[in-house]
Parts: sequence; C-alpha cells; structure tokens
Amino acid sequence: MSMWQKLWRKGDQQKDEDKEVVEEIEGEETCNPYTELYFLQHHSDIVRHLLVIDDRRCVSAGDDGVVVVWDTQLCMKLSFFEAHSRPITCMLSIDGKNKDSNLLITGSSDKHIKVWNIDQGKCVQDITEHGTSVKCLLPVLENMFVSAGEQLHLWGEDGALLDTFPLDKQEAVYSIKDLLDLNETSYRICQDKRLPEHLEAIRALVPVSDKLFASGSLDGTILLWSSETFTPLKKLNTMADYKGKANMYPYSVQYIACENQKYLLAAIGCGFALFDTVSNTLLCRKVKAHYSKVTQLTFVCDGLLLATCSEDGSIRLWGQKSHNPGEQLAVKASMGLSPIERFLDINFGQLHHSKSPDHFPEPVLLGECLGHCGSVMRIVDQGLEGMLSCGGDHLVIAWKV
Repeated sequence: MSMWQKLWRKGDQQKDEDKEVVEEIEGEETCNPYTELYFLQHHSDIVRHLLVIDDRRCVSAGDDGVVVVWDTQLCMKLSFFEAHSRPITCMLSIDGKNKDSNLLITGSSDKHIKVWNIDQGKCVQDITEHGTSVKCLLPVLENMFVSAGEQLHLWGEDGALLDTFPLDKQEAVYSIKDLLDLNETSYRICQDKRLPEHLEAIRALVPVSDKLFASGSLDGTILLWSSETFTPLKKLNTMADYKGKANMYPYSVQYIACENQKYLLAAIGCGFALFDTVSNTLLCRKVKAHYSKVTQLTFVCDGLLLATCSEDGSIRLWGQKSHNPGEQLAVKASMGLSPIERFLDINFGQLHHSKSPDHFPEPVLLGECLGHCGSVMRIVDQGLEGMLSCGGDHLVIAWKV
C-alpha cells in the first residue's frame, strides 16, 4: 500500500470513527493472481472510459478529449485521436456496413458526435446537429444509434439525422417505430409511457431479461421493472435516511451489472451486494468494501473473483477463502460453472433450494491491486490475460496474471 493511500485511509477513519470497519488483508496475498502491472501513459486528464474492441485492442477516453487505442497483450499504444475539444462523455462500438471494419462513436460536451474507423485511424463522420452536450449513446436496430442530451436523436450509420424527440426531467420509456411513407421506410421516436420517479436521480439502468430491467438511484433504491407494462414490480434495496450526513448520499447506487438474466451485482455506497431477482433474495453483501464509494464492479479471472474499484484509489478482489486462482481456474472452468457459481462456490441447484442467504459462504477480501493515486473510474476484464483499469490520475493500468 502506498503512503498516499495510507494517509488517505487514516484520514477517512478519523473523520468517521463510528463507521463499520473496512476489511484489510494481513500477510501475503497468496490468492491475488495479478503479479505484474504496466502503466499505459498518454492522457493528460481524468480517464473515464474503457471499451474493448477485440481480443487485442482496447480504447480509452476521458476529459482531455483524446481517444487512445491500446494493444492489451503487448501493453503498448497503437494510435490516438485528438477527438474533441472538451471531455468525452460516452463511447460506443459498432460494426461497419461491410462488417469487416470497427467503428467507434464518441460523444462529448463539445456538442459533437464523431464516428471513427479504428482500423484506418480516421474520423469518417463529424455530427454537429446534436446541439447540446452529449450525455449518452445507445445502439438501436441495425446500423442506427441514439444520442441523448436535452433531446433524443436517432441517427443512421452514415450520420443522417432520422428523428428528434424533446426530453423533460421525468423518466420515460421510448420506442422506435418504422413507418412506410411513399414506399420508403422512415423511423420515428415515440414516447410509450412515463415512469414513476425514484426519489432521486437514476444512476444505473440495466436490462435483466426480455421481461425485466432494473434501475438504481442516488436514493439507494433498486427497482425491478416489467419490460411489457413498464411498471415497478419489486424493490431490492431501500434506505430510510438515504441522504445521510451532510447530504452525502452514503447508500447511492453507482453501478449495476446483470449475470445469467437473473442476478444483479450492485455497487451501493462503499460496498456491494448480489441479488437474486427471481426469489427476491439478497445473496451476499459487503456494506464497507472500500473506504470511499465503489465506482464499478465486474467478475475477473474467469469468474472466480469479483473486482471492485473505488474513489479511494484501490481495486479489491473478493471471493471464497478456499479460492486460489492459480490452482482452481482450470478445475472450475472444466466443471462448466458460471461466474456466480464460482464466486459463491455453490451451484445453481444449491442456490435454488436454499431458503436463506445465511447458508451461502460469505465472500472475503483476497487481494488488492494498488497502482492508481486517484479515483479508479473503470475496470475491464481481460480473462486469463488480466484486467485493465483507468482513473483520475490520467493512467490506464494493465494488470497481468
């Protein structure tokens, strides 16, 4: 652990002495599979986004407006684009028309949307009609995508604006309908239904299955919604005093991931939780997994470990006490187990018949990856090769097994 992180953590503990103790590792980290790290440097500001292109390449972007393409196996820079004049807020990867080219779409607070041919290393479209800061990008239908800011915009792959729909502050569900007009197909954005509001802003939204999607909010609530009626079906997490001291929202939901169209992994405050959406069961929870809020979480090491990253500058690895990735990866893989089964060290049959989460082994801290000197924004699993992370220190770090 670096001196910077020790001082930060000591300060946090002194500010709030009555909080639950954060788990620490004593002795050697024999279960930590990451033995090497490589610092990938080019960015000059916060790196907020990582996007995997293929087995060898990953793209990073952030507040300096630059896109960098990395070779993740050789840990070297392949190319970079001076993409935007302001921070890049979102990225999206799609296939080109010929299916042989990789297209990267970037959105920025400079009000531009740009389409890049990664293989050729050039910008093929500079879309200026968005008009406001681009908040998000989403693929829809074939060779189309949606951008959102103050309005919803529907775009063709060639950058043609197909339709626009005004937005307000209330959550709503939208669909894209194709209309036959003079023997030509045109597309329209339609608002299907306004949704009941969370108490605070939604921070995470993820599909669960064809019939369900989930939302997580600053108020700490996780709602399950019907994709057919767009009505809330279940609440998986509720907090009474969700604003906390000085309105710091200590239980806010920062991130949600779905596994097996059934299980939800959620970054809640400084911890994480795993829910079964069918039985409405809390399978496991760590209230204080980090010293600051968890920004993201994902399974790594072929699903044997759960990695969480945080504003405290650390990446932490969680699993079972019996887990030794070096010895068990091949065994677990040969058994055909899913990441959830590997992480909990229990099969789906046992999960289905268990009446209480008390029967499940509790995950423990197995390792830490300490290389960043600022908030860790994102982590990307690279399977048995390792993982990537990016953060507020302007770095991308490759962690190798």
